[in-house]
Amino acid sequence: MINLTKAKSLARVTQEWDKVAALREKQVRSGKDHSANFVLAPAILRQIPRSRSLLDIGCGTGWLTSRAAKLAEVTVGIDPSKMSIEIANSENTGIAVSYYAESVERYSRSGRRFDTAISNMAASSAPHLNTFISASRKLLKKQGVYVITIPHPCFWPIYWGYISDPRFNYQRMLAVEGEFRIQEETSKFLTTHFHRPLAGYIDAITGSGFRIEAIQELTGRGFPLPRFMVIKARAV
Repeated sequence: MINLTKAKSLARVTQEWDKVAALREKQVRSGKDHSANFVLAPAILRQIPRSRSLLDIGCGTGWLTSRAAKLAEVTVGIDPSKMSIEIANSENTGIAVSYYAESVERYSRSGRRFDTAISNMAASSAPHLNTFISASRKLLKKQGVYVITIPHPCFWPIYWGYISDPRFNYQRMLAVEGEFRIQEETSKFLTTHFHRPLAGYIDAITGSGFRIEAIQELTGRGFPLPRFMVIKARAV
């Protein structure tokens, strides 16, 4: 069941991801989540260069962080979900890989700077997109590479089935609540993502000190229209 609302706090969104964290790790590790393993992860890994330092923003349980760490000397994963970070520290550790239960907004005050940053489907869970992207920029060195994936704003409402809801307006931000699901499984856990028009993402990225270098639409399996987007930007 889908519910559309105007807003939701980061604290409430984080509580939802605490509850679903163990399931997410199981879905990815088992290979059941086809999109995560065979669409999103490869799309991100193809775009990032080898570097000295890499930051995974909204790393969840660290399943992608540990894969991306092979391309960096030092890797950090951050996520406000404490349960996700506990799992990351237990299941997805590695040499020179560290995890912190921090929001990007708070971690951006640490003074650290990275050569590369990735963010897989996390921007769409951020209640305040401009703040999320601006904080991401503060954590990157000049000319640093930033690669993010998001639900495709044009087609995700079709995929999730709320495009015909009278409250839905493509041009407006909405918090979308629903049972977390992947193609092969619907869970009992409620999660929230935020619908925003594509222009909202583009404006937030370019307005925060990034230059967009590439945009790719990702289709995946079982849905004829693009389901995700990967955006590669450079800090300027």
